[in-house]
Amino acid sequence: MAHPVGYYSLSHDNALIKDMCETWGEGLEKMSESDTLWLIAKIAHEAWLECESSTAPSNEAESVLKRLHELKQWEKFALISAMVQ
Repeated sequence: MAHPVGYYSLSHDNALIKDMCETWGEGLEKMSESDTLWLIAKIAHEAWLECESSTAPSNEAESVLKRLHELKQWEKFALISAMVQ
């Protein structure tokens, strides 16, 4: 079972978080894989745009992007988990 959103210091005091939990469950466990991946991509992109650093992605990061096809789907999920820790 997924951790409830409160485990990640998210609160129902935020209307968006409350609405998401009402829609997909306290651990967002009812969210489809498609919605999950789409939202992860959009949230990450928006966070990147809001980042204080104006530094372009490194050559190493660009190289990883070009090689993502080498990963199996489960490896992509694991890599996302590893990167957010």
